[in-house]
Amino acid sequence: MARIDYDRAAATYDRGRDLPAAAFTEWRVALAEHWPTELRGPVVDVGAGSAIWVALLGGWFGAPVVGVEPSTGMRAAARHRRLPPRAWLLGGVAEKLPLRDASCAVAWLSTVVHHFRDLDAAAAELRRVLIPGAVVFIRSSFPGRHDAIPLFEYFPGARRIASSFPTIEATVGAFARAGFSAREVRRVYEARDTSPGAMVERVRAMRHADSTLAPLSDEEFTAGMAALERAASTMTTAPPAGLDLVVLAG
Repeated sequence: MARIDYDRAAATYDRGRDLPAAAFTEWRVALAEHWPTELRGPVVDVGAGSAIWVALLGGWFGAPVVGVEPSTGMRAAARHRRLPPRAWLLGGVAEKLPLRDASCAVAWLSTVVHHFRDLDAAAAELRRVLIPGAVVFIRSSFPGRHDAIPLFEYFPGARRIASSFPTIEATVGAFARAGFSAREVRRVYEARDTSPGAMVERVRAMRHADSTLAPLSDEEFTAGMAALERAASTMTTAPPAGLDLVVLAG
């Protein structure tokens, strides 16, 4: 179950999340190391949101990509994006994907596992729709590994909420029970903002479109923004953010 109302957040979601492709270069490099040499089916992007990663993955690897997203508002926002050829958007949830058995070759899950109603059911459903030997990429910030998320320095309430998300151990365990084995866990950094000022404005835009910021009280959010603005006033460059990439195969 989504932790925030994405139909409500859809109108402003991209202001806080959509970045120039260059910001994600390190992700392209990391994925390329495990990308199948021969793609025997499309990529499924589970929890595709406004199709940011549908566009990136299709553009980087020339792959067909099927985005599955439960929010009608987010799917509507995605249709305004310039998607690559052979990209599709479908309504659906991770625990019941609208795809045939053994129909996809790669799965991409970006900052979404904490929204699943049932992590084991989602992993089992991916086992159903993926071909044998398929690769699963999970991009997330996991509890106990938040040291490279600058946002949490200024919003302790957001860190507290993120600490309730599934751990790496729980996530890998659910996928292991579904027949997947872990290949690698690595930290990947992304330069989200060109300047401290841009960082401040992006975080402000994420107020209702981020799982860790949306639940905060107005007082908590205002205090966090004030702390972030004070810190930004002394910065010359905005710090990068580091998230984890979990690579599994099955």
